[in-house]
This record gives sequence, structure tokens and C-alpha cells, in this order.
Amino acid sequence: MSPSSIVTLVPAGGLLPAGPAGDDAPALLRAVAGAAPAVLARGPFDGVPFADTALRLVLLIALAVVAGTGLVRVLAGAPGRAERVVAGVAALVAVSAAVAAVTRSGAGLTGWTLFLLLVTVAVPALLVGPRPVLAVLPAAAVTALLVLQLAGTPGAPWFAPDAGYAVAGSLAAGAAVHLVTTRTDDDTRPARVRVLGIAAGTVGAVLAAVRLAVAGPFSLTDVHGTGFGRAALVTVVAPAAVAALLLAETLLIRRAANRVRADEVRDRVRTPAALAAVVAVGAASLLAALPAPAPAAVPGQALLRSVDLGAGPLTLAVSPMRPGPNLVQLTGAGGTVTGPDATMPAGHGDTGAPAGYAVRTGDRDVPFTARSGAPGGWALVDLPEGTTSITLTAGGLARAVPVDVGTDRTAPAGASGADGPECLSAAVGRILAGGDPAPGPCPSEGLDPADALALRGTVRALASQGAPGLAIAGDVSPRSRAAADVVRTAAGAAGLPVRPAPGPDDALVVVSGWQHAATTVRDTARAAQTTPTALGGTYLAPWLLTGGVLGQSPGTLLPLDFGPQEQVPQRYVRTLAAVAPGSAPSLSGLRTWAATTGEAYTDPAPALYGAAPVSVPMTAADDDGGHHGAPNEAAWFPGGAIVRIGSALTGPGRADTDPGTGAPAGPTP
Repeated sequence: MSPSSIVTLVPAGGLLPAGPAGDDAPALLRAVAGAAPAVLARGPFDGVPFADTALRLVLLIALAVVAGTGLVRVLAGAPGRAERVVAGVAALVAVSAAVAAVTRSGAGLTGWTLFLLLVTVAVPALLVGPRPVLAVLPAAAVTALLVLQLAGTPGAPWFAPDAGYAVAGSLAAGAAVHLVTTRTDDDTRPARVRVLGIAAGTVGAVLAAVRLAVAGPFSLTDVHGTGFGRAALVTVVAPAAVAALLLAETLLIRRAANRVRADEVRDRVRTPAALAAVVAVGAASLLAALPAPAPAAVPGQALLRSVDLGAGPLTLAVSPMRPGPNLVQLTGAGGTVTGPDATMPAGHGDTGAPAGYAVRTGDRDVPFTARSGAPGGWALVDLPEGTTSITLTAGGLARAVPVDVGTDRTAPAGASGADGPECLSAAVGRILAGGDPAPGPCPSEGLDPADALALRGTVRALASQGAPGLAIAGDVSPRSRAAADVVRTAAGAAGLPVRPAPGPDDALVVVSGWQHAATTVRDTARAAQTTPTALGGTYLAPWLLTGGVLGQSPGTLLPLDFGPQEQVPQRYVRTLAAVAPGSAPSLSGLRTWAATTGEAYTDPAPALYGAAPVSVPMTAADDDGGHHGAPNEAAWFPGGAIVRIGSALTGPGRADTDPGTGAPAGPTP
């Protein structure tokens, strides 16, 4: 059931297991998806293409039938004509699927592929010979290849139960094929094969049940509501059905009054048993091409996972996962919400788009709406104790998502308020790094010393440039109040007047949260179109480095102690894009991600960076390496550029010296 990681029977691109742990999944995504605390599951879009999945399904089912018809020779003896035909057809199908996969990949035959073809053809060839029992040898080799495809390497997770399931599935398929092609019990051999089928079906069902209980899905909601869950359930039910049907046949034949009645029992039981054996192997082969199950929701831990409501992949986040108000975010392609900047993930479609998504709790539907400064759709829902699931709805479709809010009502201050999106972004940063998914203190609850240093440097730079004054735009959060005090103190020390509102040539320093900042920046930019307003520049606090704020103005400046295009920040951006498509990077998310991973990314001193839209959109690459012309939503500033425009903001009242000439060099707005 696990994707194979060493043996590929056909070249990459033709037929490979997939999903978050598959060989064709990005290494970055595999690492994140494998992090123990990360409560996320990828959506069905992470599986292999349909054609590859179909080829894998056909190939592995055919291999199981071929292997089984050879393995049962020890108990069944010489096969009948019908059984030889079934084995030959199965071998032909397996060879055809392998060749089709090789052709699809565009690569040549590999050694493993040639070995597969050889041993597969050898089984039916030996069945028609004078000593059909020799077919056991190539059948064992086919079984080994099947094990490597369903279970992976010996070191893979769940290798033992998956390998046992592959062997049991082959034996059950072989027993069922022999019985369905043998309509009489003239000797004891069919009875022995029937016992083998009962044992193989029982073992397969037990192994699948153990794997389901230990490896997930971890809730009934995911078992019946996801493709992986339904396939995993079939891997339990199908082999159990084989065992039950063959056991029923044994009991009914013993009670049959005559030969005619016994034949009727065999006719009614053996065909469904054979179909169940084939379905069991097919379901197991599908598991590797489906998204892995998410760990169970844990009270007090933010939930991050993918869902699909028919319009494309969506990323769902829920925080703080406690009884009471919870903030739910939905981002991704193909969805619309109401309000300004209403597209998901952000800002490039018609505003005020019709409502399409809602979250249902109990008998109440809460529509997703836009929040200024934050990407995607947002819903504030009240989850009482005992809530086990929430339901996403759109266009008549519904998807249930398991949750567990527990009983502890203690939640981080601000987790569901105006600064909730930034608080959630910080929690997602920890999840990306495999850290504690529990939302910590919200960034808006305190001023980071690095941000205070950056704001002081900004004020000193403004004073050194001869700015006539500045105005401060803040809100009621503890961070904003502390930041405003820092700016006032620095302005007083520099002799720079602080005004209640920006004059024509003053600078505007924005130290509020995302929501208030987006509104302030947008209103200031609009006012400047008719009346000179804050022509000295709009300066943003470092934590406002997010596309939802930067995109509200034709130009802003902000002090940063790192370059957004440098290697470590870009690694965080790529990780976020791979695990939570549609989510926007943020300084708070970068900080928690870097703190968890131990990555160092900051410079000794901050510098001013300018952010502005670009006339040619920064595009996102297609799968084929081309560009489709749409802004890259995973960037720090989708559709814009962020560039350093000055040297370090250090010293008591001047900028640092130019590293090339040694002369003083101040930032240029």
C-alpha cells in the first residue's frame, strides 16, 4: 500500500506510486508531510495523473492474478483449461500495461522492467507444460515485485503489514481464480484451495485493519469522506468478503442434500469471491496514488489540511481549536468569497464576487468573507465542546472535516480577532517546520526587539533626510501601542515633529496590524490622488511585509533585517506554497518557521526596502516550465517587487557608510 521508493518496474513518468511520500512528489513536500506534529493532509491533486494511476491499477491487479495462479499449484495441482486461459490473459494484460507505461514515459526498458516481463510470461508458459508446479518459482518472483510496489523497501513505514497484505492478496486471488474455474469437488484439492483462500482473506483483512487503526485515517469522518479512507476500508472489507464467502461455501456444501444443490452453491459464491479478491488488490494499489490521511485533530493545535470541493485544491486552516470562537481560513484556486479583494488567494479577480463557500457548524452556515490585508476567505465560527466535525459547502457539494476542540477554553489573546490571520500565519510557520502546531502568543501581543530597532532606524533616517514631520497610524493592540511609543520617542530624540495626521510633505509610519494597515494604506493612496498627502512616503512596520498590505498602494517602504529574495526566506516561501497553496508568506510565519528549523536569515542591521507593483506581472511557472502570465501568489508581493534602496539603518543619527566608498550613504525613499 505504501509507495515504492527503490524499485520502479517502469521508468519515472510512466508508472510511479505518488502522493505526499511518492517518488515523484517534491522532496520538500515529502519532508514536511512526514513531520510528526504536522497536522496536514494533501488533497487528491497530489496523486499521480489519472492515466498513470489506471496503468498502475491494471498492472498490479494482473500481477496478483498471475502470481496467485502460480503459487496455488502446490495445493491445486494441474490447472484446467479455463484457469490456464485466465493466467495467460492476466499475463498479457500485465505485459501490455508495463509496455504502455514505458511508452508513456518516453524512456527505454530498464532491467527491472525486463525481469518483470520475463517472470510474468513464464508463469502461464509453465502452467501448460508437463510440470505446472514449476510455475511456483516465477510466481514467487512476481509476488516479490508486487510486494516492492505495494509495500516499498524493507525500511519503509508499514512495510511488514503491507508486504503481508500483498502476499495474502496474491494467494486469495489465485485461490479464487482456481475455484471459479473448477466447478466440481471431485477430489480434495479444491477443498484445500478453499481453506487457503479463507486463510489468505482472513490474514489480509486483519493486516489491513491493523494498518487502518495505526496509520489512519484517524476519524470516521475521514474514513467515509475521503478517497484514501474509502480505499483503506475496502482493503479490509474485500479480503474479509473472500474469506466469508468461501467459508459460507464450505458450510453450505456440507449441508447440501445433493450434488445439484452443491453446484448451485459454488456457482453463487465463487464468482463474487474472485471479484472481491481482485478488488482487494486494486484498493491497495490505489492507496499509493491517493493523498495520505491527516493525523487526528488535537485540541489546542491548529489544523492545516487540504480539501477539494470540485473547483480545485483548497487549503483549510482552523485555529485555535478550542471551544468557543475559532478562525477558519480557506485559500486556493477556483474559489470566491464576498467583500473587497474577494478572490482566493488574493486580489486578482473581480471584487465583490458572488459568495461560493461556507462553513457549517450544527445547523448554521457561516459564509467565508474577505479580510483586509489577509489572503483568502475567513469565517469566525463558534465550536461548542464535543464538536467532532465542521462541513465546508460550495455549489451543492459538501466536505466534512474532523475537528476536536476538547474542553479547555483558554486560547491565545487575539487568536480570533482582527489580528487572528497573522496569529494563524505564525502557527502555520511552526507547522511547516514540523514544530508544535499549538498557536503560541499572537505576534500582536508584544513588540519584537528587532522591529523596535528597525522603527528607530527608520525615524532617524527620516530626520537625516530633513522630513518636516511624521504621523503614526496604529491600533489598540499591545504591539501597535508599543511601536507607536518607540516611534514617538525616536522622533523626539531626532527633533522630528509627530502630527495627528500626515501633512502634504510628511511621512506616514504605519504600525498597526494587517487589517487596519491595509485600510490605512489604501485610503492614504486614494487621498493622495486628489490632495497632497504624506508625500514624504508611507513607511510600514516590518510585520506588514505581506501582499495584502503591500498591494494597497503604488509604493511603500519598510525596514527589514533580511532580503525577501535571499535563500532562507525563499525556502520558507517554497515550503509554504508546497504545503498550503494559496497561503501568503508573512514575517511572523518566517520567524516561527526559522526559529523551529534553526535557520539563520537576518542581517546585523535593518535596511529600507521599497515595495511597488511592477508593470510586467511576476509570473508563476507551469508544470512544463513555461509561464502562464498570472502573478506568483506564493511570492512576498504577488504582482510586485521588493528591493533594497539604501544601506543599513544604524548609528545614532545617520545611516551606515557605503561599503564601497566609505562615504555616508542614507536611504533614498
